[in-house]
Amino acid sequence: MKRQIAIMFAALTMLGALPLVSVAGDLAYVHSERIRIEYDGARDIDNQLQASVNDWKAEAREMESGIRGLMTELENQQLMLSNEALVEKQQAIQEQQLVYESFLNDVWGMSGLAARREAELWQPVIERINAIIQEIGSEGEYDMIFDASMGSIVYAAPGTDLTQQVMDTLNEGGGTE
Repeated sequence: MKRQIAIMFAALTMLGALPLVSVAGDLAYVHSERIRIEYDGARDIDNQLQASVNDWKAEAREMESGIRGLMTELENQQLMLSNEALVEKQQAIQEQQLVYESFLNDVWGMSGLAARREAELWQPVIERINAIIQEIGSEGEYDMIFDASMGSIVYAAPGTDLTQQVMDTLNEGGGTE
């Protein structure tokens, strides 16, 4: 983090923007992870999410049990089955394994049901938090509010964005050697 701040100040110094930053007003931060943990309603949200997770785990266990049952059946009947019947049972097991793997991915994958359910449950709280931060930022006359958990800006007063100034200078050929 210290290295990132040092790089940012070095870049701002090279671009001639440091004086603008040094006269900036009040800066503040929030710790979103702490809010998520300590928020009174978090337990209810976590309980709702856990209920969904428990349902998905039960469904996964049923699938696993079904696959184990098919494998046991194949193992017990293997010597008595014709080649055709053996291949059919092996294919049935493979199909069930693919269904199981697909289910796991659909539930616990990157944008799976679990992630979507968590986002759905937290979305109203996040919107409320953002509104509170905006209100505190403007009423408290803060120039910027950062999220310590994510290292990002969650509020910026109008006029604190230097992006256009940097782009203008860069496009004019400034800031290069």
